[in-house]
Amino acid sequence: MPAMLLASQRAMRATRFISGQPKFASIAKDDKSPVTAADFASQAVIAMTLQDDDAARSVAMLGEEDARALAEPANHALRESVCAAVGFALDRASVSANEVMDAIASAHCNESALGTRFFTLDPVDGTKGFLRGGQYAIALALIEDGTPTLATLACPHLPPTRLASGDSIAVDAVGTLQYAERANGAFELNLREARADAVEIRAALWKSGAPIRLAESVEAAHSAHDESARILAELGSEVRGIRLDSQSKYALVARGDADLYMRMPTRAGYTECIWDHAAGALIAQEAGARICDLNQNALDFSTGARLTNNLGVLCGDELLITRILEVLRR
Repeated sequence: MPAMLLASQRAMRATRFISGQPKFASIAKDDKSPVTAADFASQAVIAMTLQDDDAARSVAMLGEEDARALAEPANHALRESVCAAVGFALDRASVSANEVMDAIASAHCNESALGTRFFTLDPVDGTKGFLRGGQYAIALALIEDGTPTLATLACPHLPPTRLASGDSIAVDAVGTLQYAERANGAFELNLREARADAVEIRAALWKSGAPIRLAESVEAAHSAHDESARILAELGSEVRGIRLDSQSKYALVARGDADLYMRMPTRAGYTECIWDHAAGALIAQEAGARICDLNQNALDFSTGARLTNNLGVLCGDELLITRILEVLRR
């Protein structure tokens, strides 16, 4: 865990370095989603940090980003920006492009080479949030035999203090870092102090009839908002929506600032990527929240890069999740 926490804090530095530039480059991946210098720099920093740790060095990683696009001659400026951010995060005067691209590539292993124990990483979860200056997360988890056992969730713009019910979320200059170990609880570090003390976090208990604080995606393409609203309307409670990008939604549930996170499929046959859920799900679960899919099944992280055995995601108070599942069964 210490190496994962160090890697996450360094990745926060790298992404802040990029976001602090007056202009930074981004390119479109094959699926048309954006990827920025921050995505590449974060993945490189985490890979390089874990490679320096004796215990983590031998563990394969399934990271989201592929270094091949970064190697293209047309992306020279993007490479330079990534190298500068990595050097800043690692406190090194210079870092070569080859070293950075090798690190990114090492963290993008082929699924067939992973085995039963591996890291999964989303270096910037919520890239569109990052681009608009909103919420994003750096999500790192260790998977063992299909189950997340260690997780760090860095949210560089998420305020560390608890939110008042229904409040909008301001962009914070320090951010939040949560972590969890299976069967040992979930914690949040106080990054405002030189010595980052950790406090245990707990999910909120929802009472029947009480307002439902719903954390949901900003992007309608990521979750079916209308379907979520229709289901929750049947519970007869006021719904107070909190819209934000990334696994920051798991962070809100884990520390009691939201009662529920729903991920409703937007099209038939859609399956979630494991790096979009592994870290946040473990942290929220260790904080006392229930995590399951729309069919009441536990999330199965043994199927490679995608959760092919699951449909959607529910995360929140046990009673609230039970009521939602009853609605879905009807």
